[in-house]
Amino acid sequence: MNRIIVSALLFAVSLSPLANAEVVSVQLKDTIKQGVGSIDLFSAKQKKNDLSAADLEAMRLENSGALVFAVDVNEAANGTEKASSQGVAIEAAVLTIVIGGTTSTFSSYSTPTESMLAKIGTTERSRYYTLIGQTGSSLITPSSSSDLNGTSYDALITIPVNIALDSATSAMLDITLLETNTSLGDPEAFYDFTAGFEDVALVSVEDSTYLAALVPGQDEAPLVITQGQVQNGTDSWVYYPSSVEYYIAAYEDNYPVKSDYDFNDLVVAYRVGYGMEGGLVSSLIVYGYIIARGSGYTHDWYLHIGLPDDASGTGTLNLFKPDSVEQVSGYPKSFSQSGSFDQRFLKGTKSLMQIPGLEFANTEASESLIKGHKFSAAFDFDSPLDLTDIAQPPYDPYLHVTNTGYEIHLPEHASRLGVSVNSSEGVGGFKNEQGYPFVVIIPEDWEPPLERVDLGEAYSTFLGYVSSSGEQDTSWYLAPATNKIKGIGKAFWKWD
Repeated sequence: MNRIIVSALLFAVSLSPLANAEVVSVQLKDTIKQGVGSIDLFSAKQKKNDLSAADLEAMRLENSGALVFAVDVNEAANGTEKASSQGVAIEAAVLTIVIGGTTSTFSSYSTPTESMLAKIGTTERSRYYTLIGQTGSSLITPSSSSDLNGTSYDALITIPVNIALDSATSAMLDITLLETNTSLGDPEAFYDFTAGFEDVALVSVEDSTYLAALVPGQDEAPLVITQGQVQNGTDSWVYYPSSVEYYIAAYEDNYPVKSDYDFNDLVVAYRVGYGMEGGLVSSLIVYGYIIARGSGYTHDWYLHIGLPDDASGTGTLNLFKPDSVEQVSGYPKSFSQSGSFDQRFLKGTKSLMQIPGLEFANTEASESLIKGHKFSAAFDFDSPLDLTDIAQPPYDPYLHVTNTGYEIHLPEHASRLGVSVNSSEGVGGFKNEQGYPFVVIIPEDWEPPLERVDLGEAYSTFLGYVSSSGEQDTSWYLAPATNKIKGIGKAFWKWD
């Protein structure tokens, strides 16, 4: 789709009735259509409200040296878009001001929300500012004279302007929305632009403050990164295993006893991303889901990522109820730490994933599937790190089994919790005498064995993989006995 920004020089009319009067929001005549818009700031939706240069300067001063625009997001339903939550992403926004024959451009802008999105033609996600809203907001602002009173404007764009505008003869805002790779599903499908159009208004500080607090549509939008979470600057992102895939960690929790070896006692998906700035890692994000719990025990699940001893920073932990935008009581949680990244994402898995009246969830052949909690973290480093100083994936996703007191790690890792039985008894290794592990990491298209079905029975080439110390049958997870596994596809467990 062509995304051509059309610019025009439209000159200001004579001083409008709004000059030297109360600063109020004004709807503008031009709109964003098919993903592009060239908005004349001197041309209001109702000609009687046309703004003057003096009006622009009054708005700039009132908004602390910036022009603030409200956008009425109007998009057809794609992905998880619906009337109560819809969005688009911004690829570029440029404000062009002409004063006395001199042209100045301002291309720095911000919105209250951002998301990690892949542009059409690529699967690599980068960070983009987003505009999120809802249909028919019917906003009632504090000022009855405001053009926003009773409208459905919802999103904000702020553009800093460091020159006086009271002598401006032209003021144009050119906006290009991001054409996303919708084939990836959400969040790209949610933030695409369609045949709809977006209205634009220039707003007062009274209305911008109101909208910033109202946040219409944001609670239901996918992959929203707010300015209150990752705060360090980034110019690109690196993901493991990729920007669209997850690692699956599956556990046998009766360590050090092999037990039924069905590897469905806890199944968790996780992904890690690094925000890069100037070639260094400035931020870290984690996303994940509980997929299955086939154990009578309960656990806490941690993710440990090895970092230099002098690494430090602050972050936010999030835990969302299944298939919901609502977080569990007590979340989000702020935290700070130094040294390695080591955080507990799931506490008490038996209570987190439970079917009333049943012992297990998503592991019995005859039982319907349920969705699990989603978790995430955003962490900003105090000082950026070299990517080579960070431990290699798939990292150290480990379990603390509350009932037995043991930790369960990948074989190459050591126990970490001072309160665990491993630490008090000096137990380690995380393999039994025959070399069988108690946690495996596999790609996201893997599905766990049914309850009490040995992993080697459900995936017959797994035995060859273990007996060869991982040298043979490395694709063992691709050859299941279909009647021995619980079909939990990514389309189900990745519910947002």
